[in-house]
Amino acid sequence: MASSSSVPESAIQDTTQGTSTQQEAPAYEIKGKTMSLEEWELTVQLERPVNFASLLHHGLNIKEYYESQDLIHHFNMLNGPTNENLVKHFWARASVYDKHAAKLEESEKVLIDPSLEGKSREEMRLEPFVDTKIRSSIMGVLVFINQEIIAYVIGRASEGNFKDGLDNNKKSPWNEIVNETMFNSKKKVSYNNLSMEKKMMLKIQNENLLPKGGGFDQPSLEHGVFLHFFIKKEKANVPKYIFKHMIKTLKESQLINRAWIPYGRLISEIFNQGGLLRGLSETRGFTDDMLGTVTSKIINGSTLANMRLIKPETIIKLETDLKESRVFSNLMEGFPPICKQDPLDVQLFYIHDHLQSMGEEIHLEDIPETMYGGAVKVAKSRKTKRKPQTEVST
Repeated sequence: MASSSSVPESAIQDTTQGTSTQQEAPAYEIKGKTMSLEEWELTVQLERPVNFASLLHHGLNIKEYYESQDLIHHFNMLNGPTNENLVKHFWARASVYDKHAAKLEESEKVLIDPSLEGKSREEMRLEPFVDTKIRSSIMGVLVFINQEIIAYVIGRASEGNFKDGLDNNKKSPWNEIVNETMFNSKKKVSYNNLSMEKKMMLKIQNENLLPKGGGFDQPSLEHGVFLHFFIKKEKANVPKYIFKHMIKTLKESQLINRAWIPYGRLISEIFNQGGLLRGLSETRGFTDDMLGTVTSKIINGSTLANMRLIKPETIIKLETDLKESRVFSNLMEGFPPICKQDPLDVQLFYIHDHLQSMGEEIHLEDIPETMYGGAVKVAKSRKTKRKPQTEVST
């Protein structure tokens, strides 16, 4: 269920407000594509909600690792809609605005007006450079994402360990540290030698935190270090990791035509909390089909069977299991995805969850007879090539 709170207002920028230099900017700006890829060629990776209760019921207790990283709010947020078409539109027009881009911006001003040489950004009537951002626009509305906004939306302070520039350096001392943590060996061995717990944590990382977009299960050094922090319960700077990974992937889309977009659900939630979806809903001209609204499949006990970590016949479905059909559109009024057709304990669970996350009390008599607006479509599974995984021992 999406949060009702809002990201910092500048994420969806109203350029009619702000400093005097911003007031002269147009209210809307149509940005051109920053890559040769067309929107229809892009593929959005949806993060997958994790049903920790289901995993625990099937013998895998890993929720504590994510609690120690203050990420439970983030995982709750993942069980919501992704607007694939909006994400593609954003991505195709996105650019990285960093110190280098700011300097180029100043140089262009000087080329146009040489008298600005040596002047400050304010004197050039440019906004101050504060931090690195990903800038884009959606239907003329300026949108940007930075590390602060990511931290706000996932409900996690931007602090903790961060290791960059490892690039699978074979001489890095991190190799032995990671191998000891993951494989209990100073030498790197096969993915198949990982325990069930670490295989699932790696999957959750690859799907949600540092998405790989398919490929092999064997972790890179960067992915290994990140997982090391989780296994050892050492705080990692998760918002910084996410933002750096988003920038890296965007540059790959621009430079080598990588047609893959990570963090579809997170980006959609930034649109939602920034008020973009509310604005679209008020026009009454947009539908979920037009926005490509879908939800992702859930990681649960069945996932363990699909990974051949447990036998299919041992799977037990619980009444309180998360269901993809409970995800509802952000184009509708915020209401828990429940109705009187649900079991009473499920209704009570969602009433309690809504009170805790939204601060709003709902009474049983307020619950509608049928699901409001219907369920959001579940995205089709991506087919990826993977190395064989460990067989279940007999």
